[in-house]
Amino acid sequence: MSTLQIRLKNCIQTILELEPDMRAGVWGRHFDEELSTLKDYLHQVDQMNLAEEDVTRLEKATATFLAELRLSTGNGSQPQRLLQ
Repeated sequence: MSTLQIRLKNCIQTILELEPDMRAGVWGRHFDEELSTLKDYLHQVDQMNLAEEDVTRLEKATATFLAELRLSTGNGSQPQRLLQ
């Protein structure tokens, strides 16, 4: 496995690790289809021919996605919860 493949797998796995929190939070099942697609891609990464520019772009997109999730939860540590 190449370094590029490892880096891409890391991006995908990082997002997939958030699935339980995303389901429990305000996002619910909104990202089900996208998460399913990422799981499929994760199994295909080993056969992908990747370019440095593409992996760098995906790493930046992953970082942006994570930052947006942190902003939507308030302080980034815990999703905001409504009192019931």
